[in-house]
Amino acid sequence: MKLGIIGLGFMGAVHLNAYSKMDDVQIAAVCGHDPRALSGDLSEAGGNVNLPAAVYDFSLVRKYTDWREIVLDPELDAIDICVPTDLHATIAISALAARKHVFCEKPMALSAADCDRMIAIAEEHNRTLMIGHVLRFWPAYQQLEMFVKSGDFGPILSATFVRRCGLPDWSRWLPIEPRSGGAVLDLLIHDIDQALLVFGPPSRVAAKKLGDVDALTATLIYPQGPEVRIQGGWFLPGVPLSMSFQVRAERAELEFTPTGLILNDETGLRETIAVPDIDGYQAELEYFLHCCRNGKLPERCTPQDSARAVKLALLLKQSRDLDGEQIECLV
Repeated sequence: MKLGIIGLGFMGAVHLNAYSKMDDVQIAAVCGHDPRALSGDLSEAGGNVNLPAAVYDFSLVRKYTDWREIVLDPELDAIDICVPTDLHATIAISALAARKHVFCEKPMALSAADCDRMIAIAEEHNRTLMIGHVLRFWPAYQQLEMFVKSGDFGPILSATFVRRCGLPDWSRWLPIEPRSGGAVLDLLIHDIDQALLVFGPPSRVAAKKLGDVDALTATLIYPQGPEVRIQGGWFLPGVPLSMSFQVRAERAELEFTPTGLILNDETGLRETIAVPDIDGYQAELEYFLHCCRNGKLPERCTPQDSARAVKLALLLKQSRDLDGEQIECLV
């Protein structure tokens, strides 16, 4: 498959690193504004993960500075979108209308209406549309899904998801809420998507401000169901990226911390769960390409699920702005 990447910043570099390990995809075109990045030098892409500095050979790659031109490139089968969130819907809809398959980084868009428009255009033109909810391909979080859905340890009683990092100083646009949606849409969208994946939509939500920058603590309310909390966001500059979850069932508890994935059962046994050393970004992009080649819907990460995550994130922001007022959830 011939693919074009729009956006050569941090996430563009992450995706290029993943594609470089695949034999069955050709990066045929790239689009960006930085001459250094367009030359193939992405060694200063930045970001909050330990991405290896890399320089790519773009000598045979078509280079664009206007996304409107790359989406019309007749030789491309698919477009990978790694640009500021406020541009996701516009570019994705144009690419889908040009009969390109589209992979778009999370979050899907900044509004529910834009998410629904993206889905409608993908269906109209029979193209694959997939959003980069990488935790669905992350081994530790796949173990979480199995733990919850198997029912092996009885009903789930509670779950807490935590994700935090310093205000992203490697990016000029991320701290601008009208462009990124802020920390809830950009960062906590990971945990919001996981909560929806394993527990389904809650009936009501409530959220309050946490910290001095852009963070919250939220409760997802499930009648006769588990107590689910999501906490975190952007804090003061310099706070390292960290993520964790703790899920308690009737007869066991599964927790994920920087030290690993731990299962505590009712007998008092504390067991470290070995997880495969898999690059979630590579896994999600390989799955996207598989769906494109085979004309299949991305059932492991549907755009409808991604739209629900955006809608729930917006409800949490609304509740936070109302100082914790409970809001009915209709996602």
